Amino acid sequence: MAEWRRDGLGLSQVWEGLWVAPARAVTAESLTSHGITSLVWATPEIPPPAPLPAEVSIVYVDVKDEASQNLTPYFPMVARIYRERRGGVCMVCRAGISRSASLACAALVAHPDLNLTLRAAYTAIRSARPIVRPNYGFFAQLIAYEVEVRGQASVRMEPSPYEPGGDLVPDLYLEHLRGDLRGGTFTSFLPL
Repeated sequence: MAEWRRDGLGLSQVWEGLWVAPARAVTAESLTSHGITSLVWATPEIPPPAPLPAEVSIVYVDVKDEASQNLTPYFPMVARIYRERRGGVCMVCRAGISRSASLACAALVAHPDLNLTLRAAYTAIRSARPIVRPNYGFFAQLIAYEVEVRGQASVRMEPSPYEPGGDLVPDLYLEHLRGDLRGGTFTSFLPL
């Protein structure tokens, strides 16, 4: 079992050797202090910091945080980067909420030694970084990727009870919302 470490809204270690972060938190010092040697930069609207430590390699994912964007072609690449890592891997997007969390889920689901479902990967990432929330389009793509690499889906897209005829949402988002409402505190975000 991985040891979880939460660094506020900066870099969040979500699994052994895997971080999720917003672009503003990535500095040469933060990468060095966490032993991160691979950076997956999924925020084309913001350039990476310069200079980066010489040992840090960077891969660019040119996708906007929009449900219509296709993140799927990048899933095998980030899975390979994580599987073959020499040090830590950090998935970065503008806020550390959607694109980076989606890429981290893909890396964990495809790792042959971990045997994690998408549901388990998302739950682990969310427990380390509670603000993660891949957009609905990315989640649908993650479900298809899970079927491709694991043979079955652990998450379903369901009609939102809050938008009849509206978007399909991951069933676990609805489960979290119901749990938050039953617990007396509303801490999840779901467009109503």
